Amino acid sequence: MLAAECAWTVLRAEHARMRELLSLLERELKCGDLKRPGSAAVRIVRLIERLQDFDEATHRPKGVALVGVLRGRSAEADDLLARLERQRERCDELLSQAKAMLERAQSGDALAATAVENLLAEHRRLLLDHLDKEDTLLHSHTALLLTREEWAAVVSSISKAMRARRS
Repeated sequence: MLAAECAWTVLRAEHARMRELLSLLERELKCGDLKRPGSAAVRIVRLIERLQDFDEATHRPKGVALVGVLRGRSAEADDLLARLERQRERCDELLSQAKAMLERAQSGDALAATAVENLLAEHRRLLLDHLDKEDTLLHSHTALLLTREEWAAVVSSISKAMRARRS
């Protein structure tokens, strides 16, 4: 099924970009001094915002049609979708908390700096797990449950999302 492979090629490329942004974030976190004004904290916030923007504006819109077609097709698929949704919500919460703690860390709060490191480490672990589950489990469920016509609709939706992002 060419449509399915096209869709997963796009989604996996976006997953690779998200992993790349996570690596940049981790590198900045390890190299920077969060407690100094104008330091790594500003760069880390920018990286978090780049990751959030890419995820929310580029990646998530493409999954809407896929999730919509898959939902209700099997109890296992619905369970997976629910777990992925909870992971995604937790990832969003962790990034929001990290951004708030970065403000405190920048003013010299050592405990806040440690909290940022812990929050971003948990976020990284959860997001990598989430992406791996999408690449393996979600891929398997969609391969088993979706028809050619449904894949064509998903690819059409992905194509529209890509055009909208470029505009």
